[in-house]
Amino acid sequence: MAIVSLADQTIELLEYQGPDRPSAPAKPFDPGFAHLALVVDDIDALLVRIAAYGWKTQGIPQPIASGARAGTRVIYAVGPDGATIEFMQPPATAQDH
Repeated sequence: MAIVSLADQTIELLEYQGPDRPSAPAKPFDPGFAHLALVVDDIDALLVRIAAYGWKTQGIPQPIASGARAGTRVIYAVGPDGATIEFMQPPATAQDH
């Protein structure tokens, strides 16, 4: 277990140990799958940076087509230990230019 604080946010990271541990990493569509989703400013630059640490993307960033997050680019990345993080880059707004 680890408690991590950054930018006025605190999260607890917990890894369960035991004999019932699956032999293969879970997929995002598996029941009980859990992951972090982080909002980022520049998803392309972030993906280049994390690749140097062994993170592998699941395809390329895809835009959300409709709904409240329409235009947000999203992608899953899997770390060397099998952990999955979803990265989300909201669309640019008029004030971002």
